[in-house]
Amino acid sequence: MKKIIPLIAFLLLAQFANAQANFGARMGVNMGTFEFSNTNITGGYDVNQSFNVMINLDIDVPFSTVFSFRTGLGFVVKGAEFDSLQTMQHRFTDSIFSAVFSMNYLEVPLFLVARAETDFFGSFFFGVGPTLSLGVGGRMDLFSEHRENKGQGPQPRYNINWGNNPAPEGDFNPYGRLRRFDFGLGAVFSYQFPRRGLTLTVSYNRGLRNLSPNPGMNLNTNYLGFSIGFRMG
Repeated sequence: MKKIIPLIAFLLLAQFANAQANFGARMGVNMGTFEFSNTNITGGYDVNQSFNVMINLDIDVPFSTVFSFRTGLGFVVKGAEFDSLQTMQHRFTDSIFSAVFSMNYLEVPLFLVARAETDFFGSFFFGVGPTLSLGVGGRMDLFSEHRENKGQGPQPRYNINWGNNPAPEGDFNPYGRLRRFDFGLGAVFSYQFPRRGLTLTVSYNRGLRNLSPNPGMNLNTNYLGFSIGFRMG
């Protein structure tokens, strides 16, 4: 599975290189968060948004004057901030903690895109479809505040431990054990300025797979992205 996403991206790029394709590139930020639940912990928690970077290369292959197929390859950092609201009695024994997740993904969209052109105000694009994502790195920054040593400050960073098996008993960082492959549903809305090719894009993605292999724990990603770019064609 680790090699499937890059292989799909390469084959699509090779196939569309000979087609009447339009290419684009964009860069921006996304506001990411998690849908999180864990039946194994006691104590309240809160999940907040985090701001992350995203870079996309887009390929549009038109099959009519209105519709096209869009794919490409994106580098997207997905993440969120996790805060315990009171002492939690699970793994992090008798502690209040905060954690910032940053997971790096290669993402391939498979969108159906509709285009509306105007004479004086540029073009509008709207697309929707599935996305395939492959985790290629990431980290979790942990901040703990123990009862006996409040204000302890940041702990060492922990790399995301990709795998489909649950975290072993006694693992200090079970939240950092995540499944590598994700799939979801995405949507994109873009405005292209006339003549110059400059684009402004709003995108949304919701992960459909539970990324946690740990029993009783569910974690799904989603993000809202804003980017600026350039489109040829």
